[in-house]
Amino acid sequence: MQKNLFKRGIFMKIILTGGGTAGHVMINIMLIPMLCERGHEVIYIGSKHGLEKDMVPAQGMARYYSVTTGKLRRYFSWQNFADFFRLWKGIIEAYRLLRKERPQVIFSAGSFVSVPVMLAGRLCGIPAIIRETDCSMGLANRLCARFARRIYATFPDTLSEYGAQFCGLLIRPALLEPAAGRPPLFDKQNQKPTVLVLGGSLGAERINQVVWQGLGQLTDSFNLIHACGRGKYNHKLSSTGNYRQYEYIDDMAYFYSIADVVITRCGSNAMVEGLALDKRLLCIPLSRNSRGEQVENARFVAEHGCAVLVDEKHLNVALLLEKLNEVLQKPMNHTYALSREQLRRNCSRLVCDIEELGRGRVG
Repeated sequence: MQKNLFKRGIFMKIILTGGGTAGHVMINIMLIPMLCERGHEVIYIGSKHGLEKDMVPAQGMARYYSVTTGKLRRYFSWQNFADFFRLWKGIIEAYRLLRKERPQVIFSAGSFVSVPVMLAGRLCGIPAIIRETDCSMGLANRLCARFARRIYATFPDTLSEYGAQFCGLLIRPALLEPAAGRPPLFDKQNQKPTVLVLGGSLGAERINQVVWQGLGQLTDSFNLIHACGRGKYNHKLSSTGNYRQYEYIDDMAYFYSIADVVITRCGSNAMVEGLALDKRLLCIPLSRNSRGEQVENARFVAEHGCAVLVDEKHLNVALLLEKLNEVLQKPMNHTYALSREQLRRNCSRLVCDIEELGRGRVG
């Protein structure tokens, strides 16, 4: 029965690709159950060592394949020569997978792992959609944009030169669920503002060090929830009084809900969540070993949300205290605050467009 429905185009095989960082994986992770609920078969093509290799199989809904990938560098390196051959190997592997699976559509969240999949999809004549996670288009998506029928932007007012469309903010639905039934993390008599420190899943060493150095001064004025990253837990410090330390936080909805300020890096996930959840943000963009996308993301949020930027090169305890007080005085901008109904509409639009393209109804 289902096989006949696949033939008639009611149910489809859909390829999702993208990886390397959480920003390139999280939207795909969110789309997988929505597509499966509508009867489609989802196949994920990722890298051999990226975050997606563990995140997607753990969900238990999509079949996962890995292909060889090569890093796309913007500077001269002898590794570029080896990665050129890795890229071609990945294209051959992806081409064989696509010929075997015969999907109706490809949805790419970007990053270097998407390049061989998109190129192989072009060779197989499979229509594709791209979603750019940052304010400016990354090299991988710039290479693949010519092969996409439609391009979506995470942030509005950007990417106009590529004909991109803004489909609305997308975050994990669980972040908008009420966090009921949890005992208070801090004493009810404690009226200090609560600061949530996020350094990403692997931790941000510089942010961690400054927080630990100034812990006494910071906790004089604030409650601190510190997610220091896996393997970065400071065993010399105990979680007592108004300081709580975690390697990694699973229940982000609860911790977001009690935070007055969020200190964070400026990847697309963190910035979109801050805008959608209407949070005050202290943004410390990664400037080294990047193309500057985090700085651009942070500038957008500072203009359209409630955020203050801090240059990591100048970060110290005194500056951190100064900027925390500054952002607490900054007026809120609710332009992109997201309701559950708005999120549902944004997600439905993206899922429907994937389906329409797969059925050949999108030009």
